[in-house]
Amino acid sequence: MHTGQTGRVLRVGIVGIGGAAVNMLPAFDRNPLYKITAAADLDADILARFKADYGAETFTSVEAIAQSPNVDLLYIATPTTLHAAHVRAALNGGKHVLIEKPMAVSLEDADVMIADAARNRVLLGVNVKHSFEPRVQALRDFVIRGEFGRLRMINSWRYVDWLYKPRSREELTPGWGSGLLWRQGPHQLDIVRTIAGGMIRSMRGTCQILDAARHVPGAYSAFIDFENDVSCTVVCSGYDHFDSRAFVSGFDGKAPLAAPDRYGRARRELNANKYDPDWEDRAAAGERYGGGREGMEAPPGAGASGGVSSGWLLGGPLIASFERADVRLSRGGLVVDGDDGQREIAVPSDIDGRDGRLNSFYSAVVDGTPLPADGRWGKATQEALVALEQSSERRAEVTLRYQTPTVDVTKADSVARLKRAAAR
Repeated sequence: MHTGQTGRVLRVGIVGIGGAAVNMLPAFDRNPLYKITAAADLDADILARFKADYGAETFTSVEAIAQSPNVDLLYIATPTTLHAAHVRAALNGGKHVLIEKPMAVSLEDADVMIADAARNRVLLGVNVKHSFEPRVQALRDFVIRGEFGRLRMINSWRYVDWLYKPRSREELTPGWGSGLLWRQGPHQLDIVRTIAGGMIRSMRGTCQILDAARHVPGAYSAFIDFENDVSCTVVCSGYDHFDSRAFVSGFDGKAPLAAPDRYGRARRELNANKYDPDWEDRAAAGERYGGGREGMEAPPGAGASGGVSSGWLLGGPLIASFERADVRLSRGGLVVDGDDGQREIAVPSDIDGRDGRLNSFYSAVVDGTPLPADGRWGKATQEALVALEQSSERRAEVTLRYQTPTVDVTKADSVARLKRAAAR
């Protein structure tokens, strides 16, 4: 079993065993560089199940788990409004932290978290796992190597059912930190920042509420101008009408239709339960650890194309336009529409973006390599969320001030990461 050059295994504590943690647990489980040793949550039943399954220590507060001598890294997946307090407790307890996106609600909170990590000489990383997916990493590699000339444009569209899935009350409470932009926007904005190099100059966008029964914005769109003159559009709608996966799966001359039992599934279920917030609480709880309710994020067969992370990424088209080619997502990898014809580049089918996120964090802790998607990067993506919301309110372009460049791994690092994953 490969466990890095030093043989060290990082001991992990899980804070908040909700939907995000449920999706991360398999990545920790299959990675021999990590071992789950502790968990913290307020739900006694969930903690009991977790302890029985993992033989882990259990706690009811972040402060308590942060003092455990059996934990090296805390993965924090609590509600966004609690991130600042929970991360500070973990960092001040001397633990490395992997925080779910977005890292905080305010930029001031992000600054405090970054300062705490530096003062305690521990690492703070943000779990933007989809930016570590092999397709995204390959696109960034094309930019670095210039194989198709300079990158000039990125367009990313997502039409999904997010707003009609069971949502927590926090997610449906108006205000910063809730709604589609703050819950899905971090992934989409982080991906285009990763590919383009990170440095956004300005943004102009809108956020919209299209269903008064759901009180938070369920759609957004933006034009992004990068400092290296790459232009970008991002579009996302969560209203469960058009399914943009059709653009990724490909057209054969007929309009591809979803299976009847899947089209509008989230909206249909919500209507059947009369938008009842108590039902939503129960259904959302059912998607937590051991709850038994199946989530609807990944399309059928997504695992065959790289796991849950690929299921999210393939939820809509992303096209990177270079001087000599357009490169787009496909189920098998990437399709290059170039000057001399078309070709498909396969990506590993057994590597998930979560694997890349964990391997990069391990390398930073154990080998001292630069940490991609660290606190400063997380703050920069958060600044983009704030800018889009401010632009929508002001109906004006917003200039960004706190951007930071992509941390690029070398080709040798990329090969080593793939070999490490294959050795599992």
